Amino acid sequence: MEDILDHVPVDVSHASLAQALRTAQQDSLVRFASMCLFKVVPLVEARSGRPLDEQVTERLHALEVEQESLAEVLEPLRDNVQRPLVESFREELGEACSMAEEVILRAFVNDFRIREWARRCSSLILDIHQEFDALLYPRDDEAPNFYPAPEQPELTPMEALELRDQVTALDLLRQGVGSDQLRTINEEGNSRVASALIRIVG
Repeated sequence: MEDILDHVPVDVSHASLAQALRTAQQDSLVRFASMCLFKVVPLVEARSGRPLDEQVTERLHALEVEQESLAEVLEPLRDNVQRPLVESFREELGEACSMAEEVILRAFVNDFRIREWARRCSSLILDIHQEFDALLYPRDDEAPNFYPAPEQPELTPMEALELRDQVTALDLLRQGVGSDQLRTINEEGNSRVASALIRIVG
């Protein structure tokens, strides 16, 4: 963790994230988006009750995805989210799962552009983390407290971690360094989602 924090840019904010997404090279955007895909794998598996193909999961885990091979990981993900909901699906996860589906399905629109998709993935993943915080720490009236990023002035705890990770990952990708740090960020992002799911469903 200390090695990752050594690379955290001074300005971790929605503005710095937007700037990094505006200026990132195409190959960096593909790897960044594949990290977003890896984060939604636990949600995709939870809604369908079926594990994703192990080879697809491993490629996302190892960040072995390029623009030419995106379809090879996106199509199995799309197949999974188009399956009927598992009978044991928890209704409170509906909003987070819908956002996870959008991360995947946005890649199949007719006017698909990597940069626009990466931006949308970024926003949706932040919103998923805020949704988790709303479910884990509801207001006094027990209703989830959710605001689409970046409308909420103060970041929720999980959203703050995710924002830090996204800005750090884009900075490492811009510099073309830190493969080990990127893989660690990728693993921790996936684990954070999986752990939140366990806590929410009990």
